[in-house]
Amino acid sequence: MSSVDRTTADLLLEWDRTRPRSRQRELGWSEVGGCRRRAGYRLAGMEPADPGGSLQAVMGTAIHDAVQQRLNETAAEGDLVEYPVVFAGVPGHVDRYEAATGDLVDVKTTSSRRLDHIRLHGPDRPHLFQTDGYAAALAVAGVRVRRIVIDYIARDTGELYRHARRPNPAVVREALAWLRSVRETDLDMLNREYQPDSPFCGHCPFRTRCWDGAVHDRSPLSVLFVEDPDQQRWAERLERARADKADAAKREAEAKGALDALRPDDETTMVDVGLVGKGLRWKTTTSNNIDIDRVRAEYAKVGARPPIKPSTSTKLVFAPLPDGE
Repeated sequence: MSSVDRTTADLLLEWDRTRPRSRQRELGWSEVGGCRRRAGYRLAGMEPADPGGSLQAVMGTAIHDAVQQRLNETAAEGDLVEYPVVFAGVPGHVDRYEAATGDLVDVKTTSSRRLDHIRLHGPDRPHLFQTDGYAAALAVAGVRVRRIVIDYIARDTGELYRHARRPNPAVVREALAWLRSVRETDLDMLNREYQPDSPFCGHCPFRTRCWDGAVHDRSPLSVLFVEDPDQQRWAERLERARADKADAAKREAEAKGALDALRPDDETTMVDVGLVGKGLRWKTTTSNNIDIDRVRAEYAKVGARPPIKPSTSTKLVFAPLPDGE
């Protein structure tokens, strides 16, 4: 790629790949609880096959750098900023520790849509593992953590959500069990936790290596069949998954219909149904879609056909075998 062809996005990604954190080869606490296969590559000392990284991560790095600079300028005695720690043989960096309050604070950037999910359901498991792992590392070093705070910032809106909790030894034990499981399992047997077309896989430095071996001109997921060519088992799994999906859809429809008895006339009213930290709110949305029948009628008036864009898709269906098979 010539310098003329390099976009701003290219330059940002190039900058991100030169950072020491991006060149790290060992497993870090930010990856604990995520993809087991990726963690396995780290523990095995595998060299990345792809550049990895994303513009979203670059934005998050810029926010971290700005916060770090300001904290370095204002840190009080006993405060820790971008403090390196190691626990259970896994390294990490504490964003900040405030000595006056005993708060360990970690900063995460996300989308506003994901922020809504976190506000309702709480932090993702890797975020819990990471921050409780940091708290455990500080405790071993004699630093008491009174509270763990995760500051979530939405990149698209600037909205901030603070999730605060006490350090939880049970979370640390679960994280250590996850690590032990990864370390004791053969690399080729470790699960791929995400879909190959997901943002996580798309930005993973091991994506090519992880999905290598797929059938040519077929889904990357076909590598699962190459590794385990039991066609009956995969077909049974598909059939069972579709049955579970249909059953879940039925149960969802029944529950929604039953709960409609509680729907208030005012959409802003929240209904407390006894779930911890969660209520129900009904939202009505209106979308404007093209009236296809009317469009066809208007074109027919002038003896023309509306423009058609061909679309091809492949559908997998179960069909009865011919008699005798």
